[in-house]
Amino acid sequence: MTGKLLAAIAAAALAAAGGAQDRPSEDELFGAPARPAPAPERKAPPAPAPQGGTSSPHADTEAQLFGSQSSPAGPAVPPGALIPRDREDWLEMGGLLQLQAQATAYDETAPADWPFVSPNLLDAYLDTRPNDRVRGFVLGRMSWDPTVQSSPGTRPAGGQASSGGGSSAVGLGTVPTTANPGAVLDQLWLNFDVGHRVFVTAGRQHVKWGVGKVWNPTDYLHPVPRNPLATFDTRTGTTLVKVHLPWEKRGWNLYGVVLLEDLAGDTSQTDSRLARIGGGGRAEVVLGSAELGLDAMAQQGHRPRYGVDLSAGIGDFDVYSEVALRTGGDAPHWIRGDTGPVPPGLPASLTGWVPEASTQLTPQVVAGASWAFKYSDEDSLALGAEYFYNDLGYADPSVYPFLLTGAPLFTTDNGQVTGVHQQDPTAYRPFYLGKHYAALNLSLPRPGRWNDTTIIVSWIGNLSDHSSVARLDVSVLALTYLTVETFVAGHFGQKGGEFRLALPADLAPFAASATGSASFPTGAPVVDLGVALRVSL
Repeated sequence: MTGKLLAAIAAAALAAAGGAQDRPSEDELFGAPARPAPAPERKAPPAPAPQGGTSSPHADTEAQLFGSQSSPAGPAVPPGALIPRDREDWLEMGGLLQLQAQATAYDETAPADWPFVSPNLLDAYLDTRPNDRVRGFVLGRMSWDPTVQSSPGTRPAGGQASSGGGSSAVGLGTVPTTANPGAVLDQLWLNFDVGHRVFVTAGRQHVKWGVGKVWNPTDYLHPVPRNPLATFDTRTGTTLVKVHLPWEKRGWNLYGVVLLEDLAGDTSQTDSRLARIGGGGRAEVVLGSAELGLDAMAQQGHRPRYGVDLSAGIGDFDVYSEVALRTGGDAPHWIRGDTGPVPPGLPASLTGWVPEASTQLTPQVVAGASWAFKYSDEDSLALGAEYFYNDLGYADPSVYPFLLTGAPLFTTDNGQVTGVHQQDPTAYRPFYLGKHYAALNLSLPRPGRWNDTTIIVSWIGNLSDHSSVARLDVSVLALTYLTVETFVAGHFGQKGGEFRLALPADLAPFAASATGSASFPTGAPVVDLGVALRVSL
Protein backbone atom coordinates (compact mmCIF):
# COMPACT_ATOMS: atom_id res chain seq x y z
CA MET A 1 0.00 0.00 0.00
CA THR A 2 2.77 2.44 0.95
CA GLY A 3 4.72 1.56 -2.19
CA LYS A 4 1.77 2.31 -4.45
CA LEU A 5 1.14 5.61 -2.71
CA LEU A 6 4.78 6.63 -3.05
CA ALA A 7 4.67 5.74 -6.74
CA ALA A 8 1.57 7.84 -7.23
CA ILE A 9 3.19 10.79 -5.47
CA ALA A 10 6.30 10.45 -7.60
CA ALA A 11 4.19 10.43 -10.75
CA ALA A 12 2.34 13.49 -9.55
CA ALA A 13 5.55 15.35 -8.91
CA LEU A 14 6.93 14.50 -12.38
CA ALA A 15 3.73 15.60 -14.03
CA ALA A 16 3.73 18.85 -12.09
CA ALA A 17 7.33 19.46 -13.09
CA GLY A 18 6.33 19.10 -16.75
CA GLY A 19 3.78 21.87 -16.30
CA ALA A 20 0.11 21.35 -17.17
CA GLN A 21 -1.91 23.95 -19.01
CA ASP A 22 -4.47 25.86 -16.96
CA ARG A 23 -2.98 24.43 -13.78
CA PRO A 24 -4.92 25.51 -10.65
CA SER A 25 -3.07 27.83 -8.34
CA GLU A 26 -2.00 26.92 -4.82
CA ASP A 27 -4.71 29.20 -3.41
CA GLU A 28 -7.40 27.32 -5.33
CA LEU A 29 -6.10 23.91 -4.31
CA PHE A 30 -5.16 24.50 -0.69
CA GLY A 31 -7.25 27.42 0.45
CA ALA A 32 -6.08 31.01 0.72
CA PRO A 33 -3.27 31.02 3.30
CA ALA A 34 -2.47 34.14 5.28
CA ARG A 35 0.47 35.08 3.09
CA PRO A 36 1.26 37.40 0.18
CA ALA A 37 -0.13 36.68 -3.25
CA PRO A 38 2.03 34.67 -5.67
CA ALA A 39 4.46 36.44 -7.95
CA PRO A 40 2.85 38.31 -10.86
CA GLU A 41 4.02 35.83 -13.47
CA ARG A 42 2.00 33.09 -11.78
CA LYS A 43 -1.56 33.60 -13.02
CA ALA A 44 -4.20 33.00 -10.36
CA PRO A 45 -7.67 31.80 -11.41
CA PRO A 46 -10.83 33.21 -9.88
CA ALA A 47 -11.58 32.21 -6.29
CA PRO A 48 -13.44 28.87 -6.03
CA ALA A 49 -17.05 28.64 -5.00
CA PRO A 50 -17.90 27.71 -1.38
CA GLN A 51 -18.68 24.12 -0.48
CA GLY A 52 -22.14 23.96 0.95
CA GLY A 53 -22.15 26.57 3.65
CA THR A 54 -20.96 30.05 2.84
CA SER A 55 -19.68 32.64 5.23
CA SER A 56 -20.89 36.20 5.45
CA PRO A 57 -21.36 37.97 2.11
CA HIS A 58 -19.08 40.61 3.64
CA ALA A 59 -16.39 38.21 4.89
CA ASP A 60 -13.75 38.88 2.22
CA THR A 61 -11.11 39.60 4.87
CA GLU A 62 -11.52 36.34 6.83
CA ALA A 63 -8.17 34.99 5.66
CA GLN A 64 -6.51 38.25 6.64
CA LEU A 65 -8.22 38.35 10.03
CA PHE A 66 -7.75 34.82 11.24
CA GLY A 67 -5.29 33.22 8.85
CA SER A 68 -6.19 30.40 6.49
CA GLN A 69 -8.64 28.05 8.20
CA SER A 70 -9.34 26.02 5.09
CA SER A 71 -8.00 22.55 4.57
CA PRO A 72 -4.92 21.95 2.41
CA ALA A 73 -7.37 20.12 0.23
CA GLY A 74 -8.60 20.14 -3.29
CA PRO A 75 -10.45 23.01 -4.91
CA ALA A 76 -14.00 23.69 -3.85
CA VAL A 77 -16.73 21.88 -5.72
CA PRO A 78 -18.16 24.19 -8.41
CA PRO A 79 -21.87 24.88 -7.99
CA GLY A 80 -22.53 24.77 -11.71
CA ALA A 81 -21.01 24.69 -15.15
CA LEU A 82 -17.97 26.78 -14.21
CA ILE A 83 -15.34 24.61 -15.93
CA PRO A 84 -14.28 25.86 -19.38
CA ARG A 85 -15.25 23.69 -22.31
CA ASP A 86 -11.96 24.19 -24.12
CA ARG A 87 -9.87 22.44 -21.50
CA GLU A 88 -7.07 20.50 -23.17
CA ASP A 89 -5.85 18.54 -20.14
CA TRP A 90 -8.49 16.37 -18.51
CA LEU A 91 -6.16 15.23 -15.76
CA GLU A 92 -4.07 17.48 -13.56
CA MET A 93 -1.64 16.47 -10.84
CA GLY A 94 0.05 18.38 -8.06
CA GLY A 95 0.36 18.73 -4.35
CA LEU A 96 2.01 20.44 -1.44
CA LEU A 97 5.14 19.78 0.59
CA GLN A 98 5.53 21.25 4.08
CA LEU A 99 8.37 20.78 6.54
CA GLN A 100 7.77 21.98 10.10
CA ALA A 101 9.58 22.22 13.39
CA GLN A 102 8.33 23.58 16.70
CA ALA A 103 9.35 23.58 20.35
CA THR A 104 7.77 24.64 23.64
CA ALA A 105 9.62 26.09 26.61
CA TYR A 106 8.25 25.07 30.04
CA ASP A 107 8.99 26.64 33.38
CA GLU A 108 10.55 24.37 35.99
CA THR A 109 11.83 22.23 33.09
CA ALA A 110 15.40 22.06 31.81
CA PRO A 111 15.79 23.22 28.18
CA ALA A 112 17.06 19.78 27.24
CA ASP A 113 13.65 18.38 28.24
CA TRP A 114 11.50 20.88 26.32
CA PRO A 115 9.23 19.09 23.82
CA PHE A 116 10.28 19.29 20.18
CA VAL A 117 8.24 17.99 17.24
CA SER A 118 8.61 18.06 13.46
CA PRO A 119 5.28 17.14 11.85
CA ASN A 120 6.01 17.09 8.11
CA LEU A 121 3.45 16.40 5.42
CA LEU A 122 3.11 15.76 1.72
CA ASP A 123 -0.17 16.14 -0.18
CA ALA A 124 -0.67 14.75 -3.68
CA TYR A 125 -3.82 15.12 -5.78
CA LEU A 126 -5.36 13.98 -9.06
CA ASP A 127 -8.01 16.23 -10.60
CA THR A 128 -9.95 15.08 -13.67
CA ARG A 129 -12.46 17.26 -15.54
CA PRO A 130 -13.43 15.59 -18.83
CA ASN A 131 -16.12 18.20 -19.51
CA ASP A 132 -17.92 21.08 -17.82
CA ARG A 133 -20.42 18.82 -16.04
CA VAL A 134 -18.27 16.05 -14.56
CA ARG A 135 -15.35 16.27 -12.19
CA GLY A 136 -13.40 13.79 -10.07
CA PHE A 137 -10.85 14.54 -7.37
CA VAL A 138 -8.64 12.54 -5.02
CA LEU A 139 -6.10 13.80 -2.49
CA GLY A 140 -3.84 11.63 -0.37
CA ARG A 141 -1.66 12.80 2.51
CA MET A 142 1.53 11.35 3.91
CA SER A 143 2.94 12.47 7.25
CA TRP A 144 6.18 11.84 9.03
CA ASP A 145 7.58 13.13 12.30
CA PRO A 146 11.20 12.05 12.86
CA THR A 147 10.90 12.94 16.56
CA VAL A 148 8.19 10.33 17.17
CA GLN A 149 8.86 6.62 17.44
CA SER A 150 7.59 4.60 14.50
CA SER A 151 4.77 2.86 16.30
CA PRO A 152 0.97 3.15 16.06
CA GLY A 153 -0.84 5.60 18.27
CA THR A 154 2.16 7.64 19.39
CA ARG A 155 1.85 11.35 20.02
CA PRO A 156 4.48 14.01 20.70
CA ALA A 157 5.37 15.04 24.22
CA GLY A 158 3.60 17.96 25.74
CA GLY A 159 0.14 16.53 25.28
CA GLN A 160 -0.19 17.72 21.69
CA ALA A 161 -2.95 15.65 20.15
CA SER A 162 -3.07 14.61 16.52
CA SER A 163 -5.43 17.44 15.65
CA GLY A 164 -2.86 20.00 16.71
CA GLY A 165 -4.11 20.58 20.24
CA GLY A 166 -2.84 19.69 23.67
CA SER A 167 -1.43 21.57 26.58
CA SER A 168 0.22 24.02 24.25
CA ALA A 169 -2.09 23.81 21.27
CA VAL A 170 -0.42 26.57 19.32
CA GLY A 171 1.56 24.58 16.78
CA LEU A 172 1.53 24.86 13.03
CA GLY A 173 -0.75 21.84 12.80
CA THR A 174 -0.17 18.10 12.69
CA VAL A 175 -1.69 15.30 10.68
CA PRO A 176 -4.07 12.74 12.23
CA THR A 177 -2.63 9.31 11.47
CA THR A 178 -2.27 5.98 13.25
CA ALA A 179 1.36 5.32 12.28
CA ASN A 180 4.61 7.18 11.71
CA PRO A 181 5.21 7.53 8.83
CA GLY A 182 1.54 7.31 7.93
CA ALA A 183 -0.90 7.96 5.13
CA VAL A 184 -4.51 9.12 5.11
CA LEU A 185 -7.11 9.78 2.45
CA ASP A 186 -8.22 13.39 2.64
CA GLN A 187 -10.63 13.55 -0.30
CA LEU A 188 -12.13 11.24 -2.91
CA TRP A 189 -15.22 12.63 -4.66
CA LEU A 190 -17.16 12.93 -7.90
CA ASN A 191 -19.16 16.01 -8.86
CA PHE A 192 -21.83 16.21 -11.58
CA ASP A 193 -25.09 17.99 -12.32
CA VAL A 194 -28.60 16.83 -13.14
CA GLY A 195 -30.16 18.96 -15.84
CA HIS A 196 -27.91 21.94 -14.99
CA ARG A 197 -30.19 22.54 -12.00
CA VAL A 198 -29.19 20.09 -9.27
CA PHE A 199 -25.52 19.55 -8.41
CA VAL A 200 -24.33 16.35 -6.73
CA THR A 201 -21.02 15.67 -4.99
CA ALA A 202 -20.47 12.12 -3.72
CA GLY A 203 -17.53 10.77 -1.74
CA ARG A 204 -15.12 11.97 0.94
CA GLN A 205 -15.16 15.75 0.87
CA HIS A 206 -14.95 18.93 2.96
CA VAL A 207 -18.24 20.69 3.71
CA LYS A 208 -18.22 23.58 6.19
CA TRP A 209 -21.37 24.90 7.85
CA GLY A 210 -21.57 28.03 9.97
CA VAL A 211 -19.81 31.40 9.93
CA GLY A 212 -17.54 31.25 12.98
CA LYS A 213 -13.86 31.93 12.30
CA VAL A 214 -12.09 30.98 15.54
CA TRP A 215 -14.83 28.72 16.88
CA ASN A 216 -17.29 26.90 14.64
CA PRO A 217 -19.61 24.67 16.73
CA THR A 218 -22.14 24.19 13.88
CA ASP A 219 -19.48 22.59 11.69
CA TYR A 220 -21.26 19.27 12.19
CA LEU A 221 -19.73 17.56 9.15
CA HIS A 222 -16.25 17.75 10.68
CA PRO A 223 -16.46 15.78 13.95
CA VAL A 224 -13.08 17.09 15.17
CA PRO A 225 -12.88 20.84 15.93
CA ARG A 226 -10.20 22.69 14.03
CA ASN A 227 -7.16 24.26 15.66
CA PRO A 228 -7.78 28.01 15.17
CA LEU A 229 -4.07 28.82 15.50
CA ALA A 230 -2.89 26.36 12.86
CA THR A 231 -1.82 27.89 9.55
CA PHE A 232 -4.20 25.54 7.78
CA ASP A 233 -6.63 22.80 8.64
CA THR A 234 -5.27 19.25 8.36
CA ARG A 235 -8.50 17.44 9.21
CA THR A 236 -9.60 14.89 6.64
CA GLY A 237 -12.89 15.07 4.78
CA THR A 238 -16.11 13.21 5.57
CA THR A 239 -17.79 10.61 3.35
CA LEU A 240 -21.21 11.81 2.27
CA VAL A 241 -23.48 12.62 -0.65
CA LYS A 242 -24.30 16.30 -1.00
CA VAL A 243 -27.11 17.60 -3.20
CA HIS A 244 -27.10 21.33 -3.96
CA LEU A 245 -30.16 23.13 -5.32
CA PRO A 246 -29.48 26.84 -5.99
CA TRP A 247 -32.32 29.35 -6.37
CA GLU A 248 -30.55 31.89 -8.55
CA LYS A 249 -33.42 34.36 -8.72
CA ARG A 250 -33.36 34.91 -4.96
CA GLY A 251 -29.72 34.05 -4.35
CA TRP A 252 -30.72 31.23 -2.01
CA ASN A 253 -29.09 27.81 -1.69
CA LEU A 254 -30.54 24.54 -0.42
CA TYR A 255 -28.37 21.55 0.49
CA GLY A 256 -29.25 17.98 1.34
CA VAL A 257 -26.70 15.62 2.92
CA VAL A 258 -26.61 11.83 3.25
CA LEU A 259 -23.89 10.94 5.76
CA LEU A 260 -22.09 7.60 5.37
CA GLU A 261 -19.76 7.92 8.38
CA ASP A 262 -20.34 8.22 12.10
CA LEU A 263 -21.51 11.72 12.96
CA ALA A 264 -19.21 11.91 15.98
CA GLY A 265 -16.21 10.49 14.12
CA ASP A 266 -16.20 7.14 15.95
CA THR A 267 -13.93 5.05 13.72
CA SER A 268 -14.51 1.96 15.89
CA GLN A 269 -18.14 1.90 14.79
CA THR A 270 -18.75 -1.41 12.96
CA ASP A 271 -22.50 -1.09 12.47
CA SER A 272 -22.91 -1.00 8.68
CA ARG A 273 -26.71 -1.26 8.58
CA LEU A 274 -28.73 1.13 6.45
CA ALA A 275 -30.22 2.45 9.67
CA ARG A 276 -26.85 3.97 10.55
CA ILE A 277 -26.88 6.31 7.53
CA GLY A 278 -27.36 9.87 8.69
CA GLY A 279 -29.12 12.72 6.99
CA GLY A 280 -29.54 16.46 7.20
CA GLY A 281 -29.65 19.68 5.28
CA ARG A 282 -28.89 23.35 5.19
CA ALA A 283 -30.65 26.42 3.80
CA GLU A 284 -28.88 29.70 3.05
CA VAL A 285 -31.24 32.64 2.65
CA VAL A 286 -30.13 36.10 1.53
CA LEU A 287 -32.05 38.91 3.19
CA GLY A 288 -30.84 42.22 1.82
CA SER A 289 -27.26 42.66 3.02
CA ALA A 290 -27.56 39.75 5.46
CA GLU A 291 -27.47 36.00 5.07
CA LEU A 292 -29.31 33.52 7.29
CA GLY A 293 -28.28 29.88 7.55
CA LEU A 294 -30.38 27.05 9.00
CA ASP A 295 -29.09 23.49 9.31
CA ALA A 296 -29.86 20.18 10.98
CA MET A 297 -28.26 16.72 11.21
CA ALA A 298 -29.53 13.42 12.59
CA GLN A 299 -28.19 9.86 12.80
CA GLN A 300 -29.22 6.79 14.73
CA GLY A 301 -27.25 6.56 17.97
CA HIS A 302 -26.78 10.33 18.21
CA ARG A 303 -29.09 13.06 19.38
CA PRO A 304 -30.23 15.47 16.65
CA ARG A 305 -28.29 18.68 16.34
CA TYR A 306 -29.40 22.00 14.87
CA GLY A 307 -27.67 25.21 13.86
CA VAL A 308 -28.55 28.81 13.07
CA ASP A 309 -26.14 31.44 11.75
CA LEU A 310 -26.46 35.03 10.61
CA SER A 311 -23.97 37.38 8.97
CA ALA A 312 -24.41 40.94 7.81
CA GLY A 313 -22.67 44.20 7.04
CA ILE A 314 -23.36 47.12 9.38
CA GLY A 315 -21.55 50.25 8.31
CA ASP A 316 -17.85 49.48 8.12
CA PHE A 317 -18.24 46.34 10.21
CA ASP A 318 -18.98 42.77 9.24
CA VAL A 319 -20.84 41.04 12.06
CA TYR A 320 -21.73 37.39 12.41
CA SER A 321 -23.12 34.89 14.87
CA GLU A 322 -23.91 31.20 15.01
CA VAL A 323 -25.73 29.02 17.53
CA ALA A 324 -25.38 25.24 17.84
CA LEU A 325 -28.27 23.52 19.59
CA ARG A 326 -28.36 19.94 20.86
CA THR A 327 -28.87 17.98 24.05
CA GLY A 328 -25.59 16.80 25.49
CA GLY A 329 -22.41 16.24 23.52
CA ASP A 330 -20.60 13.47 21.68
CA ALA A 331 -18.61 12.60 24.82
CA PRO A 332 -19.46 12.45 28.53
CA HIS A 333 -19.41 15.59 30.64
CA TRP A 334 -17.59 14.77 33.87
CA ILE A 335 -18.50 15.92 37.37
CA ARG A 336 -17.25 15.09 40.85
CA GLY A 337 -19.00 12.12 42.44
CA ASP A 338 -18.69 9.90 45.49
CA THR A 339 -16.73 6.83 44.40
CA GLY A 340 -15.33 5.78 47.78
CA PRO A 341 -11.76 5.85 49.09
CA VAL A 342 -8.84 6.49 46.75
CA PRO A 343 -6.71 3.35 46.20
CA PRO A 344 -3.14 3.68 47.47
CA GLY A 345 -0.70 5.03 44.89
CA LEU A 346 -3.33 6.88 42.84
CA PRO A 347 -3.57 10.69 42.70
CA ALA A 348 -6.88 11.94 44.04
CA SER A 349 -7.26 14.27 41.03
CA LEU A 350 -7.66 11.26 38.72
CA THR A 351 -10.41 9.56 40.73
CA GLY A 352 -13.90 10.48 41.78
CA TRP A 353 -15.09 11.72 38.37
CA VAL A 354 -18.37 10.37 37.01
CA PRO A 355 -20.26 11.14 33.78
CA GLU A 356 -23.11 13.59 34.18
CA ALA A 357 -26.46 12.19 33.10
CA SER A 358 -28.24 15.14 31.49
CA THR A 359 -30.77 15.64 28.74
CA GLN A 360 -30.74 19.42 29.01
CA LEU A 361 -30.18 21.65 26.01
CA THR A 362 -26.49 22.56 25.68
CA PRO A 363 -26.15 25.62 23.43
CA GLN A 364 -22.90 26.84 21.96
CA VAL A 365 -22.93 30.47 20.81
CA VAL A 366 -20.43 32.41 18.71
CA ALA A 367 -20.55 36.17 18.07
CA GLY A 368 -17.94 38.17 16.22
CA ALA A 369 -17.13 41.21 14.14
CA SER A 370 -14.40 42.35 11.76
CA TRP A 371 -13.26 45.71 10.44
CA ALA A 372 -10.87 46.59 7.61
CA PHE A 373 -9.04 49.92 7.40
CA LYS A 374 -7.06 51.24 4.44
CA TYR A 375 -4.24 53.37 5.82
CA SER A 376 -2.58 54.12 2.47
CA ASP A 377 -3.28 53.81 -1.22
CA GLU A 378 -1.88 50.28 -1.29
CA ASP A 379 -1.96 49.08 2.31
CA SER A 380 -4.69 48.06 4.75
CA LEU A 381 -5.08 46.34 8.07
CA ALA A 382 -7.84 44.15 9.43
CA LEU A 383 -9.13 43.74 12.98
CA GLY A 384 -11.32 40.97 14.31
CA ALA A 385 -12.92 39.96 17.59
CA GLU A 386 -14.93 36.89 18.58
CA TYR A 387 -16.67 35.56 21.69
CA PHE A 388 -17.63 31.94 22.34
CA TYR A 389 -20.01 30.55 24.95
CA ASN A 390 -19.63 26.78 25.33
CA ASP A 391 -22.22 25.15 27.55
CA LEU A 392 -20.39 21.83 27.08
CA GLY A 393 -17.25 23.22 28.70
CA TYR A 394 -16.00 23.37 32.28
CA ALA A 395 -15.86 26.31 34.66
CA ASP A 396 -13.39 24.55 37.01
CA PRO A 397 -9.95 23.63 35.58
CA SER A 398 -9.41 20.95 38.24
CA VAL A 399 -10.88 18.45 35.76
CA TYR A 400 -8.14 19.08 33.17
CA PRO A 401 -5.63 16.45 34.44
CA PHE A 402 -8.39 13.83 34.39
CA LEU A 403 -9.31 14.78 30.82
CA LEU A 404 -5.69 14.92 29.65
CA THR A 405 -5.05 11.36 30.83
CA GLY A 406 -8.03 10.09 28.82
CA ALA A 407 -10.64 9.94 31.60
CA PRO A 408 -9.01 6.85 33.21
CA LEU A 409 -11.07 4.20 34.96
CA PHE A 410 -9.07 2.15 37.45
CA THR A 411 -9.96 -1.40 38.42
CA THR A 412 -9.02 -2.58 41.88
CA ASP A 413 -8.82 -5.81 43.84
CA ASN A 414 -8.65 -5.64 47.65
CA GLY A 415 -7.77 -1.97 47.42
CA GLN A 416 -4.94 -2.51 44.94
CA VAL A 417 -5.00 -1.19 41.37
CA THR A 418 -5.07 -4.05 38.86
CA GLY A 419 -5.72 -2.17 35.61
CA VAL A 420 -6.60 1.10 33.92
CA HIS A 421 -8.92 1.86 31.02
CA GLN A 422 -9.19 5.13 29.12
CA GLN A 423 -12.89 5.91 28.91
CA ASP A 424 -12.34 8.77 26.45
CA PRO A 425 -8.81 9.04 24.95
CA THR A 426 -9.70 12.38 23.33
CA ALA A 427 -11.43 13.90 26.37
CA TYR A 428 -8.97 16.82 26.43
CA ARG A 429 -10.19 19.05 23.59
CA PRO A 430 -8.25 22.33 23.38
CA PHE A 431 -10.23 25.51 22.65
CA TYR A 432 -13.43 23.74 23.73
CA LEU A 433 -12.59 23.04 27.39
CA GLY A 434 -13.89 26.20 29.05
CA LYS A 435 -17.31 27.80 29.10
CA HIS A 436 -16.30 31.29 28.00
CA TYR A 437 -13.68 32.30 25.42
CA ALA A 438 -12.63 35.45 23.59
CA ALA A 439 -10.30 36.12 20.66
CA LEU A 440 -8.70 39.20 19.10
CA ASN A 441 -6.79 39.46 15.85
CA LEU A 442 -4.78 42.00 13.87
CA SER A 443 -3.61 41.32 10.31
CA LEU A 444 -1.13 43.33 8.21
CA PRO A 445 -0.89 41.88 4.70
CA ARG A 446 2.05 43.21 2.68
CA PRO A 447 2.67 46.29 4.87
CA GLY A 448 4.54 49.19 3.29
CA ARG A 449 7.39 48.01 1.12
CA TRP A 450 7.24 44.47 2.51
CA ASN A 451 5.20 43.16 -0.40
CA ASP A 452 6.19 39.55 0.24
CA THR A 453 5.37 39.58 3.97
CA THR A 454 2.21 39.09 5.99
CA ILE A 455 2.07 39.73 9.76
CA ILE A 456 -0.69 38.41 12.01
CA VAL A 457 -1.05 39.00 15.75
CA SER A 458 -3.58 36.77 17.57
CA TRP A 459 -4.80 36.43 21.13
CA ILE A 460 -7.11 33.72 22.48
CA GLY A 461 -8.24 33.63 26.09
CA ASN A 462 -10.09 31.10 28.19
CA LEU A 463 -12.16 33.44 30.32
CA SER A 464 -13.31 30.61 32.57
CA ASP A 465 -9.87 29.60 33.89
CA HIS A 466 -8.12 32.97 33.27
CA SER A 467 -5.43 31.70 30.92
CA SER A 468 -4.54 32.89 27.44
CA VAL A 469 -2.10 32.62 24.57
CA ALA A 470 -0.81 35.42 22.32
CA ARG A 471 0.89 34.64 19.04
CA LEU A 472 2.82 36.46 16.32
CA ASP A 473 2.91 34.88 12.84
CA VAL A 474 5.18 36.15 10.08
CA SER A 475 4.90 34.69 6.59
CA VAL A 476 7.39 35.54 3.83
CA LEU A 477 7.25 34.52 0.19
CA ALA A 478 10.78 33.71 -0.96
CA LEU A 479 12.19 32.53 -4.28
CA THR A 480 8.78 33.04 -5.95
CA TYR A 481 7.25 29.78 -4.73
CA LEU A 482 8.76 29.02 -1.31
CA THR A 483 6.76 30.25 1.69
CA VAL A 484 8.63 30.61 4.99
CA GLU A 485 6.32 30.71 8.02
CA THR A 486 7.52 31.50 11.54
CA PHE A 487 5.70 32.08 14.80
CA VAL A 488 6.33 32.85 18.44
CA ALA A 489 3.63 32.47 21.10
CA GLY A 490 3.50 33.33 24.78
CA HIS A 491 1.33 31.77 27.50
CA PHE A 492 -0.20 33.94 30.19
CA GLY A 493 -2.56 33.79 33.11
CA GLN A 494 -3.43 31.34 35.84
CA LYS A 495 -1.16 28.37 36.20
CA GLY A 496 -3.18 25.20 35.72
CA GLY A 497 -5.49 26.82 33.17
CA GLU A 498 -5.90 25.53 29.63
CA PHE A 499 -3.07 27.60 28.15
CA ARG A 500 -0.87 27.36 31.25
CA LEU A 501 -1.54 23.73 32.10
CA ALA A 502 0.92 22.34 34.63
CA LEU A 503 0.80 18.84 36.08
CA PRO A 504 2.16 17.74 39.45
CA ALA A 505 5.04 15.28 39.28
CA ASP A 506 2.84 12.38 40.43
CA LEU A 507 0.56 12.89 37.38
CA ALA A 508 3.31 13.08 34.76
CA PRO A 509 3.63 9.28 34.30
CA PHE A 510 -0.14 8.97 33.71
CA ALA A 511 -0.08 11.83 31.17
CA ALA A 512 2.94 10.36 29.38
CA SER A 513 1.20 7.00 29.10
CA ALA A 514 -2.02 8.58 27.85
CA THR A 515 -0.25 10.67 25.19
CA GLY A 516 2.19 7.97 24.10
CA SER A 517 5.19 10.08 25.14
CA ALA A 518 8.42 9.04 26.76
CA SER A 519 7.92 11.78 29.35
CA PHE A 520 5.61 14.68 30.11
CA PRO A 521 6.70 18.14 31.28
CA THR A 522 5.62 19.02 34.80
CA GLY A 523 5.95 22.78 34.38
CA ALA A 524 3.61 25.19 32.62
CA PRO A 525 4.22 26.24 28.99
CA VAL A 526 5.81 29.66 28.62
CA VAL A 527 6.88 30.20 24.99
CA ASP A 528 6.30 28.34 21.72
CA LEU A 529 8.55 28.69 18.70
CA GLY A 530 7.95 27.30 15.23
CA VAL A 531 9.07 27.47 11.63
CA ALA A 532 7.72 25.89 8.45
CA LEU A 533 8.77 25.70 4.81
CA ARG A 534 6.02 25.20 2.25
CA VAL A 535 6.08 24.79 -1.52
CA SER A 536 3.46 23.66 -4.02
CA LEU A 537 4.24 20.82 -6.41
